[in-house]
Amino acid sequence: FLGALPGRTGDPIDISCLNRDPARVVVVDWRRDSFRLQPHNGLALPRWDGGSEDRALFDLAAFLKTIALSGVEDVRSVLQNYSHEDDPLAAFQRRRTRLEEEEQQRLAELAQGKKPPGAFLGSLAGRLWPRSKQQ
Repeated sequence: FLGALPGRTGDPIDISCLNRDPARVVVVDWRRDSFRLQPHNGLALPRWDGGSEDRALFDLAAFLKTIALSGVEDVRSVLQNYSHEDDPLAAFQRRRTRLEEEEQQRLAELAQGKKPPGAFLGSLAGRLWPRSKQQ
């Protein structure tokens, strides 16, 4: 994953000069133009407005940690699932919350001795970004 890169403000970031596998690099910026050279490596977040209630960094950390722990071979496949969202971290949180609720329901049904309809559909990570190719 990528932190800040040196360069002039407004210049697009070129990750090809990092000597890193692009499948393992995420560029985070509020300007999509910043990662136009490698658009599939970018995650565009809403611009911070200075408000103290902004949780974007906490949500970003959870998003990146989920990617790292899920064994995704190419982060670009995950980022593609969020590329058209106005707020990709909010979309991730909604998906994660829905899946946690579904898992709680499944566990409650198992505890009551009921067999839930159908098998649990894949891993949490596989359902957070369904179009991704998982290991």
